[in-house]
Amino acid sequence: MKLHLYKILLFSAVLLFTSCEKLEITNNERLLVKGKVVDENGNALPNISIKTEAVNRSLANTRSDANGNFELTSLNANTDPLHVLVNIASSINFENENPDYSSKVYTSEGANSQLLLDLGTITLSGLGSFSLYLKNLSGDNNSLEYTLSYTSKVCRLSLESNSNPFCELDQVENGFADPTSENRTLNRESILGSVAVFEYKLNNGATQTIEIPVTNPPTTYVFEY
Repeated sequence: MKLHLYKILLFSAVLLFTSCEKLEITNNERLLVKGKVVDENGNALPNISIKTEAVNRSLANTRSDANGNFELTSLNANTDPLHVLVNIASSINFENENPDYSSKVYTSEGANSQLLLDLGTITLSGLGSFSLYLKNLSGDNNSLEYTLSYTSKVCRLSLESNSNPFCELDQVENGFADPTSENRTLNRESILGSVAVFEYKLNNGATQTIEIPVTNPPTTYVFEY
């Protein structure tokens, strides 16, 4: 099964379970969340949504100002992981609210104990895509085993970490095609300017690697086997 599909199914199951949980707020406790949102060139990104949530319930929300800065006062979930969602339309499917840019999700490892969350400068990359066409040549008797790795448009980070890393190649898909398999096309969205890595074995031979650039409009790579 594709790893990213497994992650989505697992996360959906967690949401179904947590939707029935009670949100615990002790003594009406508040926390301050602040930071700045920029693009890859360091330019301020205005009107980017920032939300705090716990057990699939909204706690507070705001938007970055004309200079990319934001600050919000949120309720604090004392017994549950806290999520800070940057450029996320909905935590149900984690879709990007502004489709031109990637998103970031910060999550506490347990109950959040900090009353000031300074996320610093948050860089949101532009989005592009790529297409991989697997073409089965008639008359050949080849089998294909492959792994496709690329960078998600939603980067998941820990609130306990002070770093703001690039979530490189965090999506991994494995596949197999035999001599009777139909042609297939894999269309994926990723970080503009990054590369997708296609590793494959023909007939259980040595592993070969091809890099596919992520562009806008998308790059289409045709692989014949």
